[in-house]
Amino acid sequence: MSGERSPSGLFPSISPRDVLAGRRATKPHRATQRVRTYLQAAGLLGLLAGFGAVALAQNPARPGATPPAQAVALAPDTGRLPADKRYMPSSISEPLMSMTIQVVKETPGECVYRSRHFEFTSPVKLGEGSMKEICRSFESTFELVSKLPWGINPWPEDGRIFRSQFYQTRADYIKTGAPEWSAGIYSPKDGLFRIPFEEIGLKNRGNDFYLGGPINNDTITHEVTHQMMHEYLRFMPIWMAEGLAEYTANLPYNSGRYNVSAAVDGFKQMRKNFGKVKQRGLTVRAGTPPHWVGAETLWGFTTSIIKSRVITDLNPDPPKTPNPGTGIMTTVYPGSGVPPDILDLPNRYFSSHALIFFFMHLDGDGKGTRLKRFFDAIHEERKVWATFNSTTMAAYKEAVRKYEEEWEVFRHTPGVVDMGDGMLRYPSSLKPPAEPTRPTGPGGIDPTKVCARHLDILLDGRSLSALDREVRAAFSKAESPL
Repeated sequence: MSGERSPSGLFPSISPRDVLAGRRATKPHRATQRVRTYLQAAGLLGLLAGFGAVALAQNPARPGATPPAQAVALAPDTGRLPADKRYMPSSISEPLMSMTIQVVKETPGECVYRSRHFEFTSPVKLGEGSMKEICRSFESTFELVSKLPWGINPWPEDGRIFRSQFYQTRADYIKTGAPEWSAGIYSPKDGLFRIPFEEIGLKNRGNDFYLGGPINNDTITHEVTHQMMHEYLRFMPIWMAEGLAEYTANLPYNSGRYNVSAAVDGFKQMRKNFGKVKQRGLTVRAGTPPHWVGAETLWGFTTSIIKSRVITDLNPDPPKTPNPGTGIMTTVYPGSGVPPDILDLPNRYFSSHALIFFFMHLDGDGKGTRLKRFFDAIHEERKVWATFNSTTMAAYKEAVRKYEEEWEVFRHTPGVVDMGDGMLRYPSSLKPPAEPTRPTGPGGIDPTKVCARHLDILLDGRSLSALDREVRAAFSKAESPL
């Protein structure tokens, strides 16, 4: 899901284990939280998620955390075809040359394996057979994303190799800050895909771990799709990032082969199979098939899949002044104890998937032409922002770091009282640190809004209500009414 920017900058997959209990926690001051939220929405604070996420969004990175990937050159355009030359493949399989597994090291607590494009780190040794199947899933997704008509050349965050971290227990996975309701998560901040053993399908027999059946490919495909598209994520709304990942994760798959030509039948079967086969995500708790939320509603999930933010212009918004408050706020939700926004996630994921499916197969000429044109636009957009990211935003992030340090010192100044919930009380004779001035992007664009800049290409003169009618009519015609 791809936090804000999913709320924390992470891109998670939803999981059945979604009970989020209200809890008390020490929060940073609302002023420092405000600038961190800005960085998250701009897609520039690694640990946002996609998609816990909230906990990490509210607290500085833990000591000893994996350092963020270093900025590298953008993926080259070599071999990239124009939109009218990019066609939908009938099927995709991983090349045999990608299946060789290299054992980098196997030591207690850290075992590292490599395939052609990926590096896998596990706390325990994994057998050759299991690693080959895991590698097959990752490498076939790499091949899929590179061959779909989006014109993407997957390029590692560090310019060398894509990285994944496996966790033996869900508790160890959650300790990294992953949302409790997630099955796996991709963090743009450190260029790392995290997933617990159980979501891969790894089981233990004594001291050995093995795949207890077919690999759980859907979560892997979803998060690896985010990872392959890391250069593009900030230039598309979050509903699109999640919809693209759900699209790939639900293509018919068997032993390293994606049957793209069966995408329409696969979509229908996915809906028919609800409740009959193992479901990934909150849909297990919901008990009913997810429903279409409507194009206009979905369009509003621009920088977070949890909270709607309708973007009507690209100009910077004035900084918001936090509302006064006292004490620590703990929200208790009736019934399941889960916030309604979280319970509604399956509907948003499904709707994101359905809308991307429409743009891929049912819109206009049925060749994904408008979506290909959109990808061409953001492909060029990322070049415009490359220098801005490496200079202006890097300087702003450093200013925010110093600002947070200054606030920490201010909090412990005599006369300053922590009221809880990120609120402080202090005498008027004391002056709090000044918030850094937010930079504007190329052309004066708010960096948190660039994700909506090219959406008119998809609308192509249509209103959202007209698009919604077309989507419903197209799925009805395809005998899979929404």
